[in-house]
Amino acid sequence: MQNTVVHIIEELEGTKIVDSCLSFRGFINYLKERRREEKTMRVKYLDFVIHHFEQRLQGKDILSIEEMKDYDDLLELIYSSVFPALVDENESLWALSVPVTPTIFYGTEPFYDLLRDPASKEVKACMMEKMDKVRKKVNFELVYSLILRKLYNINLPAGNSVIRSWKDDGTGLSRFYRLNIDTRFIEVVPKGTLPDIDHRLFNSHLPTSEIIAWLMEHLPLSMVRFEGIAAITLTDVTEEYVVDSIKNIILNPPRCEDMHNNKGVIHYLEILGGKSDLHFGLLPFLKVNGRPVFSDVGCEDSVLGEVIGDDWATAQTYVKMVEDYFLNPQLLVYETLPAHQPGEPFFLEPLRQHGIKGYGLIPVFYNNRLAGVLEVASRKDSTVDHDLLTRLDAVLPLLAQILQRSIDEFDARIKSVVKENFTSIQPAVEWKFNEAAWNYERVREVGEYPPVIETISFKNVYPLYGAIDIRNSTVERNSALRRDLQVQFDILTSTLASLQQAVNLQLLEELLFQARKWQKALAGALTTADELNLNTFLKDKIGAFLEHFKDSRPEIAELVAPYLQAIDEESGVAFAHRRDLETSIQLVNKTINRHLEQATDELQRSYPSYFEKFRTDGIEYDIYIGQSIAPDHPFDLLYLRNLRLWQLSSMTVIARLTNALLPQMPERLLTTQLIFVHSSAIDISFRKDERRFDVDGGYNIRYQVVKKRIDKVHVRDTNERLTQPGKIAIIYLNEREADEYRGYIRYLQEKGMLGAEVENLDLEELQGVSGLRALRVSVKMEESVSEVKAKRERAEAE
Repeated sequence: MQNTVVHIIEELEGTKIVDSCLSFRGFINYLKERRREEKTMRVKYLDFVIHHFEQRLQGKDILSIEEMKDYDDLLELIYSSVFPALVDENESLWALSVPVTPTIFYGTEPFYDLLRDPASKEVKACMMEKMDKVRKKVNFELVYSLILRKLYNINLPAGNSVIRSWKDDGTGLSRFYRLNIDTRFIEVVPKGTLPDIDHRLFNSHLPTSEIIAWLMEHLPLSMVRFEGIAAITLTDVTEEYVVDSIKNIILNPPRCEDMHNNKGVIHYLEILGGKSDLHFGLLPFLKVNGRPVFSDVGCEDSVLGEVIGDDWATAQTYVKMVEDYFLNPQLLVYETLPAHQPGEPFFLEPLRQHGIKGYGLIPVFYNNRLAGVLEVASRKDSTVDHDLLTRLDAVLPLLAQILQRSIDEFDARIKSVVKENFTSIQPAVEWKFNEAAWNYERVREVGEYPPVIETISFKNVYPLYGAIDIRNSTVERNSALRRDLQVQFDILTSTLASLQQAVNLQLLEELLFQARKWQKALAGALTTADELNLNTFLKDKIGAFLEHFKDSRPEIAELVAPYLQAIDEESGVAFAHRRDLETSIQLVNKTINRHLEQATDELQRSYPSYFEKFRTDGIEYDIYIGQSIAPDHPFDLLYLRNLRLWQLSSMTVIARLTNALLPQMPERLLTTQLIFVHSSAIDISFRKDERRFDVDGGYNIRYQVVKKRIDKVHVRDTNERLTQPGKIAIIYLNEREADEYRGYIRYLQEKGMLGAEVENLDLEELQGVSGLRALRVSVKMEESVSEVKAKRERAEAE
């Protein structure tokens, strides 16, 4: 124990108005209170302490700070009364001070050693700083909390404890302590009449600062005197403080300047380590397509990443090491790095070259999955030990969140590049886009500007093209439009005639004449110019005219209402046929889409392929399959043959599905099914401007040309379209492919899905395309329930 006066701060704003003095009376009165309540053997001890104090003081009350040297025995008794007998005072940070004043006069050796330099005896740390406004505010809270509790029996929550940091001169690192001020042995003595205080002030939810300001005005500290002794306890809360600080970084990332590179987190880890020679690193496991990658940004806070630097060959070795470590993550601790040995982990030699003596690798798991590792390194031997790793256990769950956040941010950057430069990506080819995005990120990380995204391409893939078209869709649209216009003009002429009788307006006769003229024209052919003029007449002349009457002549608005209701696109009769046609088209397309989506999901499980649909009045699609699309899956032509069989079978199912929809269609629509077989592999690349894949190279362009020109091809020397409802047409160039498909057709005929007759057809020459041939086979439609019932009834009748 030491009995030495130390003024922590020579001058502190606000202390000049505080009247305080030392006295043991508060402590004695506290013991007497406890004596009255105590029922155990401690009564004898309390009697002894009280008696000893009274005997030594002989009625002396107020003491000067210099006199305290004469009462070492009493001060030691205070310590013995506060702490259990088995507590080692050399492990306690405890002291006594003048009430509400930063002046220490007695305490344990560790407290004084923390407060002062042992050699020079100069104060090396302070619990209050003159310019520290927060600490000054806490002082006033403490003082007024004491006054209100002692004199008014009012409880004002106060900061009687505060976290303070001390810099350890030996390590240069901060330690954090909770400073607690015990005011139980302080008495507050009024100097005169005290003002009344309304208790409701403390239930008004006013900020504490406003309450303190009010008290300082109405109850200045000059009205009271503080007598007694304050006890101060310091508790090392470095680990708790570090954990809370890292939590704060996780919960409030925008407020932390070092969030991107985790410097703040590493700073707190160094504090927790407690040794200046320790260096920490966080290494998230970043992956692209399930394989680890080395990112300069993601690994910049890593000890190993710093050692590797820009050495690409070493980085590739690092990736291989991570792959191996990922399979068997375990704690690795080298208190002293061993001399070089054959077969040792690759990273030991670079660490030795950079002067690292000790190294530790701690696996960090997030939701039971490896998120990365915490690294510990030192340039001194035996600094990285298991005791250190034990201290780090408390922060590992928090580090798991930080590492996972780094992974999530990296994944988000990769996806952002993909979305910015490409379209929605199918799983079969997503890996290629991920790699391109990762390469783009690497170029940007090394500072190359502007970074260029590489072209996504696949070499030697086999294309399959299919088209399900709605037969005569253009004719059906024109027919629906004409029928709707006939209805519209019937109602229009009737409406204009009614208005002519109700309103004496010469313009009505002219409009009625034009309407009847257009009505007759609908029976014949209309040119594009005629259609434009018709739209102008209905919209600009008739529409504006009738809207004027509806708004300005309420008495005849009911004459106009039937026409305006008829031309409502959602419910009007003048759009009924077009709505019915659109409903039928939507029904067909939804059915086809649903089948293709279900079938392709199942197909991907046999071998990954790229499937892309295009919406027309029906559905067109391209399928690409080949080794370059799935480099991890060995490719064989059997997968191509399997896909061709699936395509033919799928077309059969689609033909049956659309045929079964006929009873549900408001406008009956038939579909045709077309397959184009291309005999050789082609190259494709992703077009960023169109957000889709297209053929690549002059030779391969022939496939695209043929595909675009065969939709309305005719059988040679006839006017017959190749594609016909209820049939599947297969266009080919090579007889070898025709033989292959004849085998598929026989298989589906055996299954009762295709008709017996197979047509072998030569096709007309198209611009730039000749030598096309086709197979055409009918689809056996499934009988509907009504057809089955009718057939049964006929059989029973016979």
